[in-house]
Amino acid sequence: MVPLYVYVSADCPVCTRALQLVADLRAHQPEYPIEVIDLAQPGTTKPAMVFGTPTYVFKGRILSLGNPTLEALLNLFRDEG
Repeated sequence: MVPLYVYVSADCPVCTRALQLVADLRAHQPEYPIEVIDLAQPGTTKPAMVFGTPTYVFKGRILSLGNPTLEALLNLFRDEG
């Protein structure tokens, strides 16, 4: 399975919602790989395409700038399955 990458940052006011969405996704789809990357952590590499947070990246493409709905993310996983 292709992982969903969620880029967040400690200074991002809406990233708290992103972390809640990730928790909700993991509750609904525990087998699906989701990686949360905190860009505020030392040594973290930011892809050139990521210029703000939260950013959701799937299959090398930006899926969403900002938080999508939980339903949109669940549909993504259903389509992959």
